[in-house]
Amino acid sequence: MRLQSRSVLVLAALLMVLVGVRRELVGSMATADCVALAALPMTWPTVRRQRLFSPLLVTAVLAALTGLALSWLADPDFSVMASAQRNIILSLLGVPASAAAFVWAAQHLGTRGAALALSSGMVLDSMRLLGSSPNPWKFGVGAAVSLVVLVAADRYGRLVQLAALAALAATFLVSDARSSLAFLAITAGIVCWQAVAAWMRWQPAQPRRLALTQVLALAAVGATAVLGVLLASSTGSLGEDAQERTVAQASGPAGFLLAARPELGGSWALFLSRPWGYGAGVMPRYEDVRVAKEGMAALGYDPANGYVENFMFGNGFELHSGLADVWIAGSLPGAALVLTVLWLTLLAMVRDLGSLRVTPWLCVASLVVVQNVLVGPWAVLPAYLPLVLGSAMVQAPLGGSGTGTPSRHPDSALLVRS
Repeated sequence: MRLQSRSVLVLAALLMVLVGVRRELVGSMATADCVALAALPMTWPTVRRQRLFSPLLVTAVLAALTGLALSWLADPDFSVMASAQRNIILSLLGVPASAAAFVWAAQHLGTRGAALALSSGMVLDSMRLLGSSPNPWKFGVGAAVSLVVLVAADRYGRLVQLAALAALAATFLVSDARSSLAFLAITAGIVCWQAVAAWMRWQPAQPRRLALTQVLALAAVGATAVLGVLLASSTGSLGEDAQERTVAQASGPAGFLLAARPELGGSWALFLSRPWGYGAGVMPRYEDVRVAKEGMAALGYDPANGYVENFMFGNGFELHSGLADVWIAGSLPGAALVLTVLWLTLLAMVRDLGSLRVTPWLCVASLVVVQNVLVGPWAVLPAYLPLVLGSAMVQAPLGGSGTGTPSRHPDSALLVRS
């Protein structure tokens, strides 16, 4: 019996490591998606009655079917790349499958154990950047290592967590990584706020009231952290490249956000031109590129550069927004899937703020998801989604303790079955 229990633990850890590895197999299929879908017969019983899982599953299946249908019915003047079609369809179906895998693994390893195994897989996956990226820490290695460190520090007190956050922030400070630095600063600010609140013995009786108060505190801390990072960037503290970008973006006629992400203008122009989307694997035509360029130019951005032709439209549509990318591939059901992801992510954050013990790794991962849903590539999101969506499904609702039997692992007391 004990040997069988150990085998399940090993299987759960191995499943999470593989779900964290998004290396492409033959035919542009990601390892994580294939493993999560293959494991679904095993993980399905843990989520089949989960109320939060149903909208995720329905929107993912509808988005995948719609993406396939649109690509099959595309006009002859469109071309469809089969490898890109397989990649996006599997990544859409992999969203609920990987969340189910995390829930199943958390019931055996505990939430923290599942998160540690998953983030370890992300570290292994990011190692390929060491030989191919000019700044591997900024573009993947740092985020994965940060999650491992924060999960490991989660079992200790606030001083250890703050030390881990400060050490990680220092590495991003010298790596020209404004977003990651801001996320770590926001998380550290929340930990400090909670330390002060605990020292003052401030504890509202109702978790919902506490969560609301801390959401407001998170917004204040977030705004302060973002302004601080932008100020440091504009003064050259984050390097000359970051200083040049920040000054140029802040002085643009469209404002900082739209100047920093002019792809939003191209996305809006494409939506107005073709609101039903394009389809999975459909390649952009010259007229689609022209429409996007006009939308970007309307923001004061000069789109006549290699970034637009090579990155955004060189191998398909890459609009630097998870919402826009999935709308392109899966039409309105695809947009509904990403909005469902955003809703579950915010729910996970709010539930985590229902106590004075924030979970740093979940806070950072949730902020990464929110950013990339709005102004980041869809390709970044799938690695973080099982961590965030799975956590949302195993958390106890605010003001309730659930109806199922909690896990035997001490760090998984919030595991519930809805």
